[in-house]
Amino acid sequence: MYKKDTIFIIEYSKGSDKGFDGFRPDTKPILNAICDATNFKTEIVFFKPNKKYQLLEYLKKNAHAVISRINPGNLKQVDEYFQFLKALSDSDIEVHTHPDVMINLDFKDILAKLKDTKLGDRESYFYHQFSDFASKFPNDLKKYGIRVLKTNYGSTGEGVYLVRLQDDGSIISTEAVNNEKYYYDDIHEFISKFEKNFEEDNEYAEYFQGKTGFVGCRYLERISEGEIRVLLVNDKPISVVHKKPQDGAFSATLFSGAKYNYESPNEEKWKDVVTLTIEGLKDLKPYLAGQNYPLLWTMDYILDYDENGNDKYILSEINCSCVGITTQLQYANEVAKVFAKK
Repeated sequence: MYKKDTIFIIEYSKGSDKGFDGFRPDTKPILNAICDATNFKTEIVFFKPNKKYQLLEYLKKNAHAVISRINPGNLKQVDEYFQFLKALSDSDIEVHTHPDVMINLDFKDILAKLKDTKLGDRESYFYHQFSDFASKFPNDLKKYGIRVLKTNYGSTGEGVYLVRLQDDGSIISTEAVNNEKYYYDDIHEFISKFEKNFEEDNEYAEYFQGKTGFVGCRYLERISEGEIRVLLVNDKPISVVHKKPQDGAFSATLFSGAKYNYESPNEEKWKDVVTLTIEGLKDLKPYLAGQNYPLLWTMDYILDYDENGNDKYILSEINCSCVGITTQLQYANEVAKVFAKK
């Protein structure tokens, strides 16, 4: 019988999220916090697709739990990695965050699934196939004059477009990641050139079936006031982050120049959004596939007005695959508390 007394962080050797030593800057602080709070041993390992079976056997022998700290955008074969994590879970190893949870919450189609809850917006829609997009989007754009399109899986503002219908029937499309504008003579030209952004399902991908496409959302003008991010560890809010975009930008990511301000979730001004988040956890529970809430994750909101002119928070995305805390390393202690209980 193996003594499975080690908590592992799994990293990937490539990506722009590395420090000078080759590790994510928040990896060692998280492991150090776990060492201080528990009796578990800790270790960092790197996922290498050509050596995944050796790593799988090593973790099966030694791991009590694994914490995935890989941005899926850095992987060529994300589905392969998710299956690797699933194999660990099937071997009675705690996996944070479980791939079933990531596939359900981290993709933008969750916004369409939640549209009839207090978290969501009823005008959200998931265009899975291009044929659906080509037939439905022109009417959606005509109805509102402006729509936001979000690729179902993306991060740092990539694959997010603000599409505006002009009075003369022309189209202006603005990319969130760089605020670059593209002009089209009419909706037909836009639809035709947008087709290249739709990918076909990979029949060999176990996790990514039905996950290609774009989510269409209302454009919320109060994005100019910034996004409100609630940072959680499992079901506990630990911080509220006010993400203020650059003037003229409609994306509130660090890559698009936004400024982040971290505040306590106990401050009175954040009472409504924290309450909404905690109460909304029950609406997310059906998508956890029997697993726990993510280890370290965020729920991001944009302000709107309700029918009485009062502030209303609309969920804009969930991030749970690899949320960074590099600028706020004290939150490593909150992550460690999850393992201290055990």
